[in-house]
Amino acid sequence: MHVDLLTTLAQVPALNPDTERWLLRVGLFICTFGLVYLAGRFLVVPPARRVVQLRNANNPTLVEAVDLYLRVVFAVVAFPVAIAAAGFGSYLSGSAIVVAAITLAIGVAGQDVISNLVSGIFLVLDANFNVGDYIEWSGRGGTVVKIGLRTTRVRTPDNEIVTVPNNDLSTKPVVHPYDGVRYRVNESLVVAYDEDIPQVTALLREAAVEDDRILAKPAPAVHVERLGESAVELVVRFWVVDPAETDILAVRTDFASRAKDTLAAAGVTVAPANMQELSGDVTVERSQ
Repeated sequence: MHVDLLTTLAQVPALNPDTERWLLRVGLFICTFGLVYLAGRFLVVPPARRVVQLRNANNPTLVEAVDLYLRVVFAVVAFPVAIAAAGFGSYLSGSAIVVAAITLAIGVAGQDVISNLVSGIFLVLDANFNVGDYIEWSGRGGTVVKIGLRTTRVRTPDNEIVTVPNNDLSTKPVVHPYDGVRYRVNESLVVAYDEDIPQVTALLREAAVEDDRILAKPAPAVHVERLGESAVELVVRFWVVDPAETDILAVRTDFASRAKDTLAAAGVTVAPANMQELSGDVTVERSQ
């Protein structure tokens, strides 16, 4: 049996010298890439992360970004080093037109990726934009969970995770309604002109303070926002704690229900019908 195995192995044709050299270069490329990347990943990234963490203890966004971007940098650096070590540089230089075409294609196809990558860097460097911030953008809102290379992950009050391209957050208006301590809620309503406005504002404040989730300081406030054509427009402003921990929609719904019942019990007309002026002729025909 042993003799048969040796005979079989002896019959296996030897590899072509060019194939052997190519496989050797591929193995050298893989080993060099792995060594350069792992050296940076485990010898440079951890100390750099600790230094940034010591100097920016209150900015976890920057700490995570340094870790992520350094790993990407070492991956990018390891690639040309491995190319040179494996001797593939001659192949690339001999196919300059092909390389240029591939580079152009990648550049055109990756415009959005590059734009989001650059935007992510600007978001990380922005001291007013951090993980844990509550933001509002394009009609949506939520708490920033993670800032990645291409996208930012945001957790909404409904506990949904929304993936937002970094470019959207760096080029469009972003509102920070939450200052880290409290979050303001605005509720609008209209009442008839013949209503007693001081009485209405007192009733609305009373409806707001009945909810323990609404902060007593600053106290809820009611203001006349505008005098409409057929009604007085009011706005009720009150504050709640961290929107990441408070169901804002439930607070708003409960307040609206209490306000409606309180005003109805006092005989206040909410959302009166709009008065319209009509002009023209009316013809009345009496059937025989």
